[in-house]
Amino acid sequence: MESPAPSSRPPACVALVARTHWTVSATIAISIGLLRWIVAKFPVEFSPRTYAISTTLAVLFGLAGTLVWFGTPAGKFLSRLCGLLYLARPSLGSHLWRIMDSEEFQAHFRRDDQNPETSKS
Repeated sequence: MESPAPSSRPPACVALVARTHWTVSATIAISIGLLRWIVAKFPVEFSPRTYAISTTLAVLFGLAGTLVWFGTPAGKFLSRLCGLLYLARPSLGSHLWRIMDSEEFQAHFRRDDQNPETSKS
Protein backbone atom coordinates (compact mmCIF):
# COMPACT_ATOMS: atom_id res chain seq x y z
CA MET A 1 0.00 0.00 0.00
CA GLU A 2 1.37 3.39 -0.98
CA SER A 3 1.61 6.23 1.46
CA PRO A 4 -0.28 9.37 0.50
CA ALA A 5 1.64 12.19 -1.12
CA PRO A 6 2.72 14.85 1.34
CA SER A 7 0.41 17.83 1.46
CA SER A 8 1.81 21.17 0.35
CA ARG A 9 -0.19 22.88 3.09
CA PRO A 10 0.56 22.31 6.75
CA PRO A 11 -2.16 21.75 9.36
CA ALA A 12 -4.27 24.80 10.26
CA CYS A 13 -2.53 25.34 13.61
CA VAL A 14 0.89 25.39 11.94
CA ALA A 15 -0.36 27.74 9.24
CA LEU A 16 -1.70 30.13 11.90
CA VAL A 17 1.66 30.31 13.69
CA ALA A 18 3.57 30.75 10.40
CA ARG A 19 1.20 33.47 9.19
CA THR A 20 1.49 35.27 12.53
CA HIS A 21 5.28 35.36 12.16
CA TRP A 22 4.94 36.58 8.55
CA THR A 23 2.52 39.31 9.63
CA VAL A 24 4.93 40.56 12.28
CA SER A 25 7.76 40.47 9.73
CA ALA A 26 5.72 42.51 7.24
CA THR A 27 4.73 44.98 9.96
CA ILE A 28 8.37 45.52 10.91
CA ALA A 29 9.38 45.96 7.26
CA ILE A 30 6.60 48.47 6.61
CA SER A 31 7.54 50.33 9.79
CA ILE A 32 11.14 50.60 8.57
CA GLY A 33 9.93 52.17 5.33
CA LEU A 34 7.64 54.60 7.15
CA LEU A 35 10.38 55.52 9.57
CA ARG A 36 12.77 56.33 6.73
CA TRP A 37 10.11 58.44 5.02
CA ILE A 38 9.27 60.35 8.21
CA VAL A 39 12.93 60.89 9.09
CA ALA A 40 13.58 62.36 5.64
CA LYS A 41 10.95 65.05 6.30
CA PHE A 42 12.15 66.08 9.76
CA PRO A 43 15.51 66.92 11.31
CA VAL A 44 15.73 63.60 13.15
CA GLU A 45 18.41 61.02 12.54
CA PHE A 46 18.59 57.34 13.32
CA SER A 47 21.86 55.50 13.12
CA PRO A 48 22.40 52.69 10.60
CA ARG A 49 22.41 50.38 13.62
CA THR A 50 18.69 51.12 14.15
CA TYR A 51 17.87 50.02 10.62
CA ALA A 52 20.17 46.99 10.89
CA ILE A 53 18.46 45.75 14.06
CA SER A 54 14.98 46.35 12.65
CA THR A 55 15.81 44.64 9.36
CA THR A 56 17.33 41.68 11.21
CA LEU A 57 14.15 41.28 13.25
CA ALA A 58 12.00 41.42 10.11
CA VAL A 59 14.15 38.75 8.47
CA LEU A 60 14.14 36.62 11.64
CA PHE A 61 10.34 36.61 11.87
CA GLY A 62 9.98 35.96 8.14
CA LEU A 63 12.44 33.10 8.32
CA ALA A 64 10.70 31.67 11.38
CA GLY A 65 7.37 31.65 9.55
CA THR A 66 8.86 29.95 6.51
CA LEU A 67 10.71 27.31 8.53
CA VAL A 68 7.59 26.58 10.60
CA TRP A 69 5.57 26.19 7.39
CA PHE A 70 8.04 23.60 6.08
CA GLY A 71 8.40 21.82 9.44
CA THR A 72 12.14 22.14 9.99
CA PRO A 73 13.60 21.68 13.49
CA ALA A 74 15.11 25.17 13.30
CA GLY A 75 11.61 26.50 12.64
CA LYS A 76 10.37 24.98 15.87
CA PHE A 77 13.17 26.72 17.80
CA LEU A 78 12.78 30.07 16.03
CA SER A 79 9.02 29.94 16.55
CA ARG A 80 9.55 29.66 20.29
CA LEU A 81 12.11 32.44 20.22
CA CYS A 82 9.84 34.76 18.23
CA GLY A 83 6.89 33.70 20.36
CA LEU A 84 8.45 35.44 23.34
CA LEU A 85 7.41 38.76 21.78
CA TYR A 86 3.78 37.67 21.67
CA LEU A 87 3.70 36.86 25.39
CA ALA A 88 3.55 40.61 26.07
CA ARG A 89 -0.06 40.34 24.85
CA PRO A 90 -1.45 37.41 26.85
CA SER A 91 -4.57 36.93 24.74
CA LEU A 92 -2.42 36.38 21.64
CA GLY A 93 0.75 34.96 23.20
CA SER A 94 -0.90 32.38 25.42
CA HIS A 95 -3.06 31.15 22.54
CA LEU A 96 -0.06 30.75 20.20
CA TRP A 97 2.02 29.16 22.96
CA ARG A 98 -0.74 26.55 23.53
CA ILE A 99 -0.83 25.88 19.79
CA MET A 100 2.94 25.35 19.76
CA ASP A 101 2.53 22.89 22.66
CA SER A 102 -0.21 20.92 20.86
CA GLU A 103 0.44 17.43 19.57
CA GLU A 104 -0.64 18.40 16.04
CA PHE A 105 1.92 21.21 15.92
CA GLN A 106 4.67 19.00 17.36
CA ALA A 107 3.86 16.21 14.89
CA HIS A 108 4.42 18.59 11.98
CA PHE A 109 8.12 18.76 12.91
CA ARG A 110 8.70 15.01 13.13
CA ARG A 111 10.28 13.27 10.19
CA ASP A 112 8.18 10.55 8.56
CA ASP A 113 10.19 7.80 10.23
CA GLN A 114 9.50 9.40 13.64
CA ASN A 115 5.84 10.28 13.01
CA PRO A 116 3.52 7.62 14.49
CA GLU A 117 0.70 8.65 12.15
CA THR A 118 2.67 7.78 9.00
CA SER A 119 4.89 4.93 10.22
CA LYS A 120 4.03 1.45 9.04
CA SER A 121 3.13 -1.30 11.48
